Amino acid sequence: MSADAQYPFPGLTAAQRRVFEAIAVNDDGGHHPKTLRVLLKRRLIVAAEEEDHRSWPPMLITRYHVPLPIHIEWCAWCDRQGEVLEGREEKP
Repeated sequence: MSADAQYPFPGLTAAQRRVFEAIAVNDDGGHHPKTLRVLLKRRLIVAAEEEDHRSWPPMLITRYHVPLPIHIEWCAWCDRQGEVLEGREEKP
């Protein structure tokens, strides 16, 4: 089985996967709108409007987050990758 087939969200392009993983670790800025739309449509991320009080008047900005169940699934996959790299993979 290939590494991509094991990825919990198959069918993502390399760019979509990079953006998803960046958002999963709280790097939600500066990503291409088309990539964000694909991830939003697949419900791998959600958008939330937040007030930014660093300027006056405060501005509404869109922040992106990974929903908790999706994040847990991704984290479990990341953990399994570490086990494979360290040779701790469980044998069937």
